[in-house]
Amino acid sequence: MEIKRMGNCDSAISSVVSAVLLLGIVVSLITVVNVQYVPEWKTTAEQVHMDDVFYDMAEMKNEVDILSAYSLTEPSTTLAVSVPVKMGGGSIPIFASGKSSGRLAINDEDFDMSIVAMTPGLYYNSDPLLLDLGTITYVSNNNYFVDQVFTYENGALIVSQNDNSLMRLEPQMSMKRTENGTNITMYVNALDINGPTRSISSSSVEELNFRTNGSDSLYWEGLLFSDMTMTLRTSHPSSWVTFFETMTDDSGIDAADYSISYNDSVVVFFLEGDAGEDIKLNVTKSIFDVNLNLLT
Repeated sequence: MEIKRMGNCDSAISSVVSAVLLLGIVVSLITVVNVQYVPEWKTTAEQVHMDDVFYDMAEMKNEVDILSAYSLTEPSTTLAVSVPVKMGGGSIPIFASGKSSGRLAINDEDFDMSIVAMTPGLYYNSDPLLLDLGTITYVSNNNYFVDQVFTYENGALIVSQNDNSLMRLEPQMSMKRTENGTNITMYVNALDINGPTRSISSSSVEELNFRTNGSDSLYWEGLLFSDMTMTLRTSHPSSWVTFFETMTDDSGIDAADYSISYNDSVVVFFLEGDAGEDIKLNVTKSIFDVNLNLLT
């Protein structure tokens, strides 16, 4: 009988030891996954979410461009569109279900534009019609992937990361030089984001609501200018400098015919054609009432 009791005891001890060893293996496996793999998975998932935010902001720009074109031809017609933005992401089921978040804001950054064109006996100044054009920004709050800021200003979509920024989608601004070199046509359609300064932080989906509020032809009289100066006040000067350089190069404008100067908040673009070459200027503005989908 005593020997039988010893056998039962050994069996019980063996079961306990096996359970402890199995628990240790499970804990070790979970620890390895959380330390080595989850951060990498979360980083990738949050990077994918940043791509989703870019697509949402790009879709917003596309919708506004379409409404703007229609508004310029039918200024008395009111159109509206709502654009969803995925605010948070990076969730991994079972292992790490928590999501990152983001902040969506209207008009918490400044953007101004001023256009001055001159020739003997003729002078055009856009002030104050292109001041306070407004912005829309999305600021990420990632847990693993580097944070990014998406800024929509004057029709351009700019992506910022750390101290660097890049214009991913260009504004409604173009330049064309005639084949015979007699003039340069400069077209500018300013996008006016009209709405109260407002923001929301969220990890779900929020909506931006756009409604056309008319358009104006600020200058298009077919008159010719000898030079033009465009001044921008922006938080992303390097992106605009690169845009102006690319636009002039694509238009065949020689480096001697323009200049770009800038500092931390201002960009000045000066254009002057070759001898005997003039500038045709077309300046319009599309106005949008914009709101976040918030209870008031």
